[in-house]
Amino acid sequence: MLETFAGRLWPFSRLAAWKHGIDGNQKQLRKELRSISNRLGDIERLLEATALRAEQAARAAEQVRLTLALDGQQRGNAPPHGRLDEARVRAHVEQAIAASPLLTDPFEHIVVDNLVPPDVYELMLEARPPEAFFDPRDPAKQDLRMPMAAGPALMKAVWAFVDDTLAMRIIRPAVLEKFDAALRRHVEEAFGPGLYERVLALPPSRSSARLALRRPGYALAPHRDPKRSMLTCLIYLAAPGDEERYGTQLYRVTNDSEAHYKQTYFPEQEGATCALVKTVPFRPNSMLVFLNSRGAHGAAIPPDAPPTERYTFQFYVAPDTEALRALLRSLPADRRSMWANKGRVAQA
Repeated sequence: MLETFAGRLWPFSRLAAWKHGIDGNQKQLRKELRSISNRLGDIERLLEATALRAEQAARAAEQVRLTLALDGQQRGNAPPHGRLDEARVRAHVEQAIAASPLLTDPFEHIVVDNLVPPDVYELMLEARPPEAFFDPRDPAKQDLRMPMAAGPALMKAVWAFVDDTLAMRIIRPAVLEKFDAALRRHVEEAFGPGLYERVLALPPSRSSARLALRRPGYALAPHRDPKRSMLTCLIYLAAPGDEERYGTQLYRVTNDSEAHYKQTYFPEQEGATCALVKTVPFRPNSMLVFLNSRGAHGAAIPPDAPPTERYTFQFYVAPDTEALRALLRSLPADRRSMWANKGRVAQA
């Protein structure tokens, strides 16, 4: 009888062993598939890194080629030359800024025409860097940070002059004087009463200057620049015949209030409404300067616009980051909280 019962169980035990074998094979197969997947991921990352290095090498080679070609073409204009004379440029720029009325709608700003002497502006246009020198990641929005590490002699000389002499030593003190009363109100709101002179005495930031190249498809929603920026300066580098309408849009903000974090501030994300008041035209040899306190600004070039290259030189009148941090640490807690990181504010 037992033998009969055992005989009946034999197919089931054989089936169990067969199932156990299948399960083991499946586990081994899954393990091998994970290993293959990991190896494929490694290969994919290696290929991406190789392609990136190849792209960077090709870009560097193009920069070298352009540097040699432009150095040959621009030899007559290469430094040293008399057009970038600081005293002459200073006298012209200071007069142009002084003659520009301070406008208040939708917020304090000036539009400076004939910013630099015409021959200096011609030199700035000639020294506009070719596309190969800009960050290639977004064709519609490309930046070239200052100072330039490499490039043709004329390009490096002109933009070193613009970055260091024109922006920092000439424009910065002139616009601080122009916006003195409005800036005092803004600083005392952002930092606290009685701190205007202390804030202005902080060493200036040298980290924000850049050449910006924008093309069709570029769009930047109404916003305010990072909170540390007291004034934003935009020098338009339009060539004759460039489309004027792709300038800078200025917005009035309903239910406006102080930005409650230090990064770029988008009022519409906070429930406010932005109404377009005006567009500052993209005109040759002009500059827009505005107080980074209330309202908002933006820019756009529609995707269906004709082929367009919008060059600007942008920098902030702002305190050095480390010096600003030291000052913020001395402020009362309620003031410091308005300078928090956006991520921390969102988590609170």
